[in-house]
Amino acid sequence: MSDTEVAIGPYVVGEKPPPLEYSFLDSNGVAINLTGYTAKFVYKEADSAAITVNASVSTPLSGTTEYVWTGTEFATPGHYQAEFWAGNLTNRYASLVLVFQVRESVGPVPSI
Repeated sequence: MSDTEVAIGPYVVGEKPPPLEYSFLDSNGVAINLTGYTAKFVYKEADSAAITVNASVSTPLSGTTEYVWTGTEFATPGHYQAEFWAGNLTNRYASLVLVFQVRESVGPVPSI
């Protein structure tokens, strides 16, 4: 793993973890003000096509974005990559690459 990646997880097929947050920082480690920005979350498994979904700018002055998992993202076991995007039609930022593993459940995913 390099300094352009952040490991998260691991996860299990069918899991629905707490919301994922990412803070955009400048090269000095200072939060980028995301007031007026829109956020997206893009994820994909290995060589599969990327899926883009809506995220939110949860704390604009802290540069924090958030994605609320729906429970459908971990459809198959594998090696995944993801990233947040934030933009305001003038500026656009991409997060570090988030990498994670998804494993098969040991049994049926319970309806809980």
